[in-house]
Amino acid sequence: MGRFDASSLAAVRAPVLILNGERDRLFRSGERQFGAARPGTCIEVIPGAAHLANFDNPVAVTDAVRRFARELSPAR
Repeated sequence: MGRFDASSLAAVRAPVLILNGERDRLFRSGERQFGAARPGTCIEVIPGAAHLANFDNPVAVTDAVRRFARELSPAR
């Protein structure tokens, strides 16, 4: 948003997790486009949170990151 757009994500060769607060209207508006730009991208919405989801609901953010990390295949 400003520095890069969804097409920039297509070049990423690592697993991607998009975390947005439920009430973050700016970043939520583009989350689907960003997710579609990189196949396999996971999108999680943090309940009750605004833009600073890690401050608004740190437990939910931590849980989302842990779930994502557990689903990754080990590097070879």
